[in-house]
Amino acid sequence: MNVDLQFGLMIPEFIVVGAAILVLLLDALLVKADGDPEEDPRGATAWLSFAGCVGAAGWLLFALVGQGTATSFGGLFLLDPFSVFFKVVILVGAGLSLLLSDAWLRQQRLPSGASHALVLLATAGMMFMVSAGDLVMLFLGLEVMSIPLYCLAASLRWDDRSVEAGVKYLVLGSFATAIFLFGLALLYAFVGLEGPEPGTSIALLHATIAGHAGALPLYAFAGGLLALVGLLFKISAAPFHMWTPDVYEGAPTAITAYMSVAVKATAAATLLRVFGGPVLESLSLDGLIWGVAALTMIVGNVMALVQDNVKRMLAYSSIAHGGYILVGLLVGTGQAEAGILYYALAYTVGNIAAFGVLIQLSRRGHDVQTFDDLAGAGIRHPWMGAVMVVAMLSLIGIPPFAGFFAKFTVFAAAVAEGYVGLVVLALITSAISVGYYLRPLVVMYMRPARGEAVALPFRLRLALAIALATLAVVGLGVLPGSTLDWAADSILVALR
Repeated sequence: MNVDLQFGLMIPEFIVVGAAILVLLLDALLVKADGDPEEDPRGATAWLSFAGCVGAAGWLLFALVGQGTATSFGGLFLLDPFSVFFKVVILVGAGLSLLLSDAWLRQQRLPSGASHALVLLATAGMMFMVSAGDLVMLFLGLEVMSIPLYCLAASLRWDDRSVEAGVKYLVLGSFATAIFLFGLALLYAFVGLEGPEPGTSIALLHATIAGHAGALPLYAFAGGLLALVGLLFKISAAPFHMWTPDVYEGAPTAITAYMSVAVKATAAATLLRVFGGPVLESLSLDGLIWGVAALTMIVGNVMALVQDNVKRMLAYSSIAHGGYILVGLLVGTGQAEAGILYYALAYTVGNIAAFGVLIQLSRRGHDVQTFDDLAGAGIRHPWMGAVMVVAMLSLIGIPPFAGFFAKFTVFAAAVAEGYVGLVVLALITSAISVGYYLRPLVVMYMRPARGEAVALPFRLRLALAIALATLAVVGLGVLPGSTLDWAADSILVALR
């Protein structure tokens, strides 16, 4: 059996994994300097981690964009414009989160090497997932992604909330993974019994579903349902969202930022890869997705309204955004799926900017937790207030920021396909989101600050992450055309 081993297609993954190994070596070799933690030589691990993400993204953009579709390892690994786009989104989220996490770890006077390496390894797992051309590769990538995330969520070992977050994520994530794997096993059986040949290729699965005459057998429906449930857990769709608020609240703030954007983008890519196009309808799962999308938008937005903890509010808002992504998945047209790609990027930079403000306003022994912790911050720290305004308006979907065009593209595609009722519900829930997204701004600008003013230290890496995320939110909103065209071309080549 001849297997085509094109290792060159995996160079971005090798860059990320290599950076993780070097970070661990540097963390072991470098000795912490005395005095100001900002002079800790382990700061080299932060720059190295960020450089690994930038290097991998640069290779994707300059060496692999426009190269068409290629496979390696007998189709296990698939590189196409679709995977390139999502890998760039994941690397953007990871790189910016690494800069945020370094600032937070220094603030807490914690060693950063192990945390950075775990982020990089989880990122590598995500990149393998979005390039999976086979169900086996998909599962392996899921495991490589999940295990570091469990560790990161519980990385504050002395904090009961962090340990609780890690345990909840581990237990519920393990159940979801088992359900997902059982679904894949049933789909494999369907391909073996009904397909032209047995195999675990995703393309072969799609061909078998498309070529099957009449209704699919019950076990194929059950396999698709179980696999879908496992992925809905990852995207925090209701009613599989219960882990999200507790894990987001208990995990370190910078890790929450990373999980909220990178995991969601990866789940969206996997849903499109496995269930995109006509597959949902063929498996008779389109009605289920309609109901889940509606429930997710309602639960996420309504529950976010009653939260007093900022991170829990952002957790429920993340759930709501998962519902909007599911609307695009349900529609299944090229425009809707391109909108999902753009949505993933717009949500990533907007959420990173918001979490960056929370980290910058925190200090050792006093993280920003409740809305009261933000009182008067917009007046005392005008730049942080301005960034939060941009981030919140983008997440609401107010033009000219990136979030508006993300929602507009998905909703317009849904209306064109006749999903008017679902779009009306999406618009109503988006209107509800104004209530909780404007709440931080009201508190920051219209409530008097408590206590004495404290000067915010300048942290280069944190400032860089906030600046890049904010510029991306504005830039993607003012000039959305090229990114939307790139997303549309990626869908046209990869999934059509």
